[in-house]
Amino acid sequence: MNILIATDGSEYASNALNFVLRFPFPEDSIMTVLSVVAEVPMLPAELDALNEAQREALHQANKSLVEDAEELVASEGKRLREDGWSGEALVRHGNPVDEILRVAEEIDADLIVLGSHGIGMAKRFLLGSVSDRVLEYATCSVLIVKKKPGEAAAAAIAPGTNAPYKIMLAYDNTDVAQACLNQCASLPLEDNSEISVVYVMPLITAYRQDVRQHINAIWLQKKQIMQNELDKAVKKLKWATPNVTTQLREAENVSHEILTAAEQAGSDLIMFGCKDKGAIRNLLFGSITRRMARYAECTVWAVRNKNRDG
Repeated sequence: MNILIATDGSEYASNALNFVLRFPFPEDSIMTVLSVVAEVPMLPAELDALNEAQREALHQANKSLVEDAEELVASEGKRLREDGWSGEALVRHGNPVDEILRVAEEIDADLIVLGSHGIGMAKRFLLGSVSDRVLEYATCSVLIVKKKPGEAAAAAIAPGTNAPYKIMLAYDNTDVAQACLNQCASLPLEDNSEISVVYVMPLITAYRQDVRQHINAIWLQKKQIMQNELDKAVKKLKWATPNVTTQLREAENVSHEILTAAEQAGSDLIMFGCKDKGAIRNLLFGSITRRMARYAECTVWAVRNKNRDG
C-alpha cells in the first residue's frame, strides 16, 4: 500500500502522523512524507519595486521556508523509519493542493493522509478548504485525521506496535461500499478492535394511505434484504476482528445518521465508499462525501476503488 502523508508541521499534521504510527496499515506499506513550500507571494510589480536589501530579505525568507520544510520531513521520515516503515521524504514548491495531487499520481498512491486543519508557521496548507479539495479531486482514497473536541493526547506505544480502533463502516452494498468493506477486511487490526457496520435506509414520505400501505410492504422486504447484506459483510470482516456488529437505521438524512451512530458508538474512525465519480460527481460529493468528511468529529477514511476509477 502506497501512502502519502502531507504535513506542514502544525499540531493537526502531527496528529495525522501519530495516527499513522498507531494504525495497523498493511506491513508492506510504503510511507512518503510530503511538505509543500509556497514562496512568499509577490506580484511582478511588487518585485520590481524592491531594492537590493529587500530582495535579499525576500530570498532569505523563502530559503528559510525551504529549510524548515526539509527539516520537518527529515524528522517525520525518521519517526516512520524507527517505527519500521520504508519510504522517502519530499519537499515540493507550489500550490499545496496541486502538489499533493501531483505527488500522489507520481507515486501511484493508494491513500493520502491529511490533518483536518493546519496552522503551521511554515505552510498553512492543511486548512479545511484544502483537505476538501484534495478529497474531491484525488483519484485515490483519502484519510482525514481529526482529534475529537476535548480528547486527550493518545498514550504512547512502543515503535512497531499498533493500537486497537473502533471503526464505523458505512455500508449500502454498492460497488464503492464493497471496496470499502474489502479495504477494512484487509487491515491487520489488533484483537481488541471493533467494527460496527451501519446501513441507513433513507425515509420516504408518503401522504396517501393507499400509497403508504404499498410502501410499507416493500419497506419491510427491503429491510430484510439489507439485513441479509449486513450479515454477509460481517462474515468478511471476521477475518479482521471477531468484534463485528451491525446497525440497520432509518433516517431522512443519511450522512447525519451515520455521524450520529459513530458519535454514539465512540468511534475512532469512519470508513465509507467515496461516491463522487462520473456525471453526478458534484451532487454526490456535496450531499454525502463532503458532509461526512467535514462534520465528523472523528477521523474519516473515504475509500475509492482505484480499479474502477482509473
